[in-house]
Amino acid sequence: MSLLRIVLISGFLGSGKTTTLVQMADYLSHRAVLNGNESDEEKVQVAIIENEIGTIDLDVKQLNGKGYAIQEMLSGCICCSLRDNLAFTITGLMETANPEWLLIEATGLASAREVIEGIESTVSGFSSILSLVIVDASRLSYLLGRTESMVRRQLEQVDTLILNKVDLVSQDEKSEALGFLSEVCPDAKVFELSAENGIADEIWQEVFNDEK
Repeated sequence: MSLLRIVLISGFLGSGKTTTLVQMADYLSHRAVLNGNESDEEKVQVAIIENEIGTIDLDVKQLNGKGYAIQEMLSGCICCSLRDNLAFTITGLMETANPEWLLIEATGLASAREVIEGIESTVSGFSSILSLVIVDASRLSYLLGRTESMVRRQLEQVDTLILNKVDLVSQDEKSEALGFLSEVCPDAKVFELSAENGIADEIWQEVFNDEK
């Protein structure tokens, strides 16, 4: 049995986290088919944790009916008030669903670094954590002008950045956004795309270091 691999997806509200997560889950769960193996027995098991500050998570409706093991964590943030509960939820999914991949969508206020530190200190039996932050290219300048410290905090300890909604900005705006991300996260992989228009398999192959 392979050890669990975790992907933490974070980003401010409206950045496109759920749209990205749905396509990521679809890609991961059908990797066997993409590699020429159409056996249902070879389908990769994916579990999802949805974290939301409110008491009702409307985003989870996009995931229902797709065969994923889904757990909702509401009324708090997994990097602080629900930190201990996250460990119990991950352990429970490992015992009941035995997924190969666990995708965690954090709230818009979560710090990836703090969530990762919490998982590493309380959960055992996983092999890796990939931290992926979705950045809304059309709102980055606005956010930096009002809460730059929070933006920088959210980008700490990030492996992969998706600059989303690039179709909504000019070339100059995109270049400024890429320059800022390069300054804050010089070692992170950066992908420019529009999740709403679909994310190509080739991008996921680069995100997960798959052979093409």
